[in-house]
Amino acid sequence: MPSQQPTIQAGLNAALSGDTVLVAAGTYIEWPEWPARDGITLLSESGPDSTVMDGLHKLLVVTMDAMEYTNATVLCGFTISRGEQAAPGSRGAGIRCSGSPVICHNRIVNNRLVAYGYGAGVYASGAPVFHHNLVVGDTIANLGGGAWRYGPGVYCAGSGVFYQNVFMENAALGGAGGFWYGGGLCLAGGSPVVFSNLFLGNRVGTTTGGAAWGGGLYQDNCSAYIVNNTFVANVCSTAIASGGAVYLNQPWTTVLKNNIIVQNRTEGVAPMGGGVAAYVDTLHDTAVLDYNDVWSNTPANYYACNPGPHALTEDPLFVTGLRGDYYLSQIASGQTENSPCLDAGDTLLATAPLNLDSLLHLWTTRTDTLPDVGIFDLGLHYEWTPQIGVSRQERLPQPPPALLVFPNPCRGMARIRLPQLATRNSQLVLRVFDASGRLVLSQPVPASSFILRTSSLPVGVYVARLDRAGARFVIER
Repeated sequence: MPSQQPTIQAGLNAALSGDTVLVAAGTYIEWPEWPARDGITLLSESGPDSTVMDGLHKLLVVTMDAMEYTNATVLCGFTISRGEQAAPGSRGAGIRCSGSPVICHNRIVNNRLVAYGYGAGVYASGAPVFHHNLVVGDTIANLGGGAWRYGPGVYCAGSGVFYQNVFMENAALGGAGGFWYGGGLCLAGGSPVVFSNLFLGNRVGTTTGGAAWGGGLYQDNCSAYIVNNTFVANVCSTAIASGGAVYLNQPWTTVLKNNIIVQNRTEGVAPMGGGVAAYVDTLHDTAVLDYNDVWSNTPANYYACNPGPHALTEDPLFVTGLRGDYYLSQIASGQTENSPCLDAGDTLLATAPLNLDSLLHLWTTRTDTLPDVGIFDLGLHYEWTPQIGVSRQERLPQPPPALLVFPNPCRGMARIRLPQLATRNSQLVLRVFDASGRLVLSQPVPASSFILRTSSLPVGVYVARLDRAGARFVIER
């Protein structure tokens, strides 16, 4: 608790596996190093707006590489800012982590490497679960020129999982000569999953000399799953520039689909593929590109890759909603025309490490926030994000008891288990509503655990209600 330790570092040092270190609001001039103990959660009390770790452009801010951490280790709810490393070949200025910790609901901003290196915002040498983060304005400069600059936003050498993040205005710049890779996210090795993220205005390159690849995302020698992301206004600029939004290098069995990739560009003497570019060894690589809307990229939408038979090249018709500027225009939600990206996607079929199809059915591309039911829309899907941290002044209300639905998502039938209700009587009726609030099924409750037949209902998201208890569940094919 904030009253028990004077610093973040002291709290981490005192924590045991399974403990939560709760940090009070404030600005902390600290460079904490995680102990070699798995299972510690570092959580802000009031969220990233008011809880800041400021590196003062002196050192790497958060170090998490004393061991190979698991998902039991969590860093949540901070602004991590102004970290810096000056040594050539440095790894990370905001966060450096090993293993597969969970890094979520943070703002990772204005961190920098001033020589060549890897991952100014985050350097991950394993497989982090990285979600609901804002990665903005992190830079690799190397103004002297030469050498390499990998992933000024995030560099991941492993099977990381990235979803519901915003990578914005991160840049790998520098003097004449050298190499630049992956402005927002750089993937190197493993089988990473990149799902429902926004890549906006990231940049790699300079105006003279050298070569640059992947203004938004660079993927190298791995089997990545890059689906339902939105890439806008990313830039790759230098003498030899490839992939304004995405560059796939030796993509093996990489899948790139259901993405919206618009108004990105490459600049320089030999610009190639303003949207998507690839270097493919046809003897070994079986990359799959399809169901993407790649439109209005300069000088061309694709370079050295096949768009696929279901690809679109149309204006996605973005509109602004409550949480951002990249919802899709839809007559059903009050706009005057439908985006061509509606119902234009493919099923994802992945159930590990995330059930991607189910999540898309829970999230939305509509300004009225109704979920995406039926055939998937392309691009980023917005999600309602829960409050980060806790507050002494205002505690969250106790949620109503929850019904347990298994399996969820379900096909044909699901088992419903009831909570311990305050009033249990023979008159209880389970009611099921669709995403628009219509009652689609009702059934008397015969016992505390029973089978709900769902074969008569189409694919989609539903809410089950019983007395004060409720549950949201997904029906799949």
